Amino acid sequence: MSTLAIEITSERTALVSGAGDEKVELSAENGQSIHAVIAQFSRQHSADAGSPVEVTVQEAGRSRQLTVAPDGKVAQSLPTGPIPAPADTPQTQPDHLVDEPVMMAVTPLDDSPPPVGADTHARPVPAARTPTSTSVLAAPEIAAASHEPARTGLRGRLNTLLNLRIAPKPESAEMRHRAAIASLTSPLPGFSIVTIANPKGGVGKTPLAVGLNAIIAELRGAATTVCVDVAEVGGSLADRVSTPPRDGHDVRSLIAAETAEPGRIRPSALSQYLTRQPSGDDIVAGNNGAHGSSLGYDDAHATAQILSQHREILIADTGNNRLAGSWHWATTHADVLLVPVPLRRDAAAAAHRMLLDLAATAGPTMMARTIVVITDGPGDAPMVEIDAVEAFLDAGVHSVARMPFEPLFASGERISPSKLRRSTTESLTVVASTVIDLIAHAADRP
Repeated sequence: MSTLAIEITSERTALVSGAGDEKVELSAENGQSIHAVIAQFSRQHSADAGSPVEVTVQEAGRSRQLTVAPDGKVAQSLPTGPIPAPADTPQTQPDHLVDEPVMMAVTPLDDSPPPVGADTHARPVPAARTPTSTSVLAAPEIAAASHEPARTGLRGRLNTLLNLRIAPKPESAEMRHRAAIASLTSPLPGFSIVTIANPKGGVGKTPLAVGLNAIIAELRGAATTVCVDVAEVGGSLADRVSTPPRDGHDVRSLIAAETAEPGRIRPSALSQYLTRQPSGDDIVAGNNGAHGSSLGYDDAHATAQILSQHREILIADTGNNRLAGSWHWATTHADVLLVPVPLRRDAAAAAHRMLLDLAATAGPTMMARTIVVITDGPGDAPMVEIDAVEAFLDAGVHSVARMPFEPLFASGERISPSKLRRSTTESLTVVASTVIDLIAHAADRP
């Protein structure tokens, strides 16, 4: 019997070992879940081999064992977590409470009660033990998030009303949100730059930058991220954040201080040029255009060099001039490129042309770290979405995400994260987790 080891590396990708001399990468496209793709691949592998295949699926520190027969039937053995059934596998619906399968936590086999009359103080010793430095007296691990009761949706309401502990569905929005929060705490290889870009004005670059900055700081911790207005002449960042910057809290003052005393800006002095926001994130206002000066390539680079000594992530809020030196720096140095696109033909076309030009100049690998964020808004044309998504995926972008309409973003007022709609916060969390995942696995990309 052959075996496959499959590791789910992101929401849309998985890596297969055992299918040949080299590892096989699976990807979910056209709305498929990665679990459905894994099921399809395993069935095809079993059919080609003409014999059952033992499949081990690893996801978020948990593993599941499956046996896939040549006729396509899937059996589960010794599960350590929920196993989503493929969409084409018939399921028996329970006739009580809810019309969907309910997952319950099961006591591990090793914790079974001893037989009647057995010596409860004597425990069998395994034939072979792997040396470990962990004491047997250490506190047990906290149960994985998938075993925690649902808090939202139908299952969450049932838990609240009936005092139950029904877990969320594996593919539910609540589980995706929990997985996104977990991935946001992943260790990063070093200082990273996330660029928000679209040459079309009024597409939501600054609101996305402000929201992303707040979400990352809230979940990774204060003073981990900073958003910088790198427009040629300052954009609207200072006018949209909850706490406005004071005089001198801008890129020009920061660069001037470093020029006067190179290497002397210590963490205690950095607060003179940054403005702390309620979520623990910081912002640096843009160039005010005094004396007719604009922010150039070297200015943006110098700002990043200073902040790289004190922060993990720099979020670059760009302007609309693709010929500006600061715009060129932000796009060519981006570890992740975020492109907000409203459902308007002109905004989608401008973003698509920008990506094609970047792919031609920076190479196709730029698209592998690009996320397009489709946004809803008044006056949008939904029929544009199908053509736009297809065009962006054909260009090779990593993924296309979707943001719901957020009145506070569209209002032009200051953005307080606590006043955002819940759906907006959840969507920002998923986008942020995708960004962190791309940064964390940068070394794995060709």
